[in-house]
Amino acid sequence: MNRHHYLANTSVQDFIEWLSAHLDDTTFKHDYFNRLRRTQWGCNSLFDAFGQYRWGHPPISRLSVPSGSTFTSNEVALQALKTDLEHALMTAAQDQAVCQAAIDVMLWGGVQAHNVSWLNTHRQGLAAMVAAVRDAIDLGCPTAMPLSHPDLRFNAGMTKVYSLICRYFVIYDSRVAAALGWAVVLYCRAKGIATVPPELAFPWAPAKESGPVIAKRRNPSEGTLIFPRLKAGPHHAKWNMKASWVLRAVLDHPNTKNSGFRSVNGLRQLEAALFMIGYDLGTNAHTAQESATPDETDAEWIDCFTAARRNPFRYRLTAEAFVVEGGPRFPIAVVNEMLANLKQMFGASHFPLANKADDVRNEVSAEGIGTAYFRATANRGNAPDTSKLSAILEDLGIFSLTQGGKRWMLNDDLLPSGSDGKIDIGPVIQRAMDEESVD
Repeated sequence: MNRHHYLANTSVQDFIEWLSAHLDDTTFKHDYFNRLRRTQWGCNSLFDAFGQYRWGHPPISRLSVPSGSTFTSNEVALQALKTDLEHALMTAAQDQAVCQAAIDVMLWGGVQAHNVSWLNTHRQGLAAMVAAVRDAIDLGCPTAMPLSHPDLRFNAGMTKVYSLICRYFVIYDSRVAAALGWAVVLYCRAKGIATVPPELAFPWAPAKESGPVIAKRRNPSEGTLIFPRLKAGPHHAKWNMKASWVLRAVLDHPNTKNSGFRSVNGLRQLEAALFMIGYDLGTNAHTAQESATPDETDAEWIDCFTAARRNPFRYRLTAEAFVVEGGPRFPIAVVNEMLANLKQMFGASHFPLANKADDVRNEVSAEGIGTAYFRATANRGNAPDTSKLSAILEDLGIFSLTQGGKRWMLNDDLLPSGSDGKIDIGPVIQRAMDEESVD
């Protein structure tokens, strides 16, 4: 089914007409408690939700982009990232440039975990692959190659990359998916429709949770109005395309001629409104958010590889530590101290792993990650464990691995200081844990 056939569907047309008539009224009045900021949030309409858009992003020093949290600051960041990506994609030979540009998109979106390591691992041929997917999306046919290839990399991270380089393409993450599904629920209620029309069954993904908190509801299902789970790969790409087609058609509808969304950035603004509403749909009397299934619990573990020997392992993020499956555990306080040691010793220069246990313990090792970690643990830590710790920090974008694969650099953009002036990556970790989906 291509764009033309999809938009010709009667249910899709009816939903577009309905949604276009309710962008600025109280149909989408909503509120929730934001766990990360510990504040109450609410909106009176979709356009009001856009007006209250907030997404705290780090600086991108490479592109001279400062940090910020408003829609305007994010537009500045996204425009710089878009220009950078498009320039890198001008030739298939610029794999490294595309890789770095995509990594910076992941850091902007707080979805670096696993995505950064994947991009680095698949750097060769990356430019051609991204360009091919972009062209297929712009073609408007979800069944075209490479969109239908089972190995397609398409998830909450890559949707952000393609939203910058494809025409009229929105970010389809768990928050946008939740709000769009809720819009379908409101439409079905208004029209007396008992089951979700198949072409409007926008799949949802659960939110990541950090600590013992009440789960954020991202499943819009209510009663007999059921939505499927989102799956990474072709499934995600197909529904991302459908969501983009619908939202663009909504803004093109005559009903929106007087809407606040009728602007140059209307599609991005509407995406931002859905993003804000979809943080938490709240409870309802029909169905509650499902408790974690074994598959969802397993999804908390992130696949990773050590840099030198490519040994596989899994880790997960908590507010207090990086936890490696089967051990060890790296407390954030120790990691902060290690990073401070590295910054003091190397500044913006490269540094090695330097983690041979005997050499570090006997103080005959070259300075590097192993020695900095050993000092941070008051000479009690096992230096070889930093093979995994360095891989985690690379995966989170805090370390940048050199092309040779044997030295790292600190990413100052992700090394914010606390009130005492000391390095504190806690906010970076909290953002990565709390704001995205596990799709």
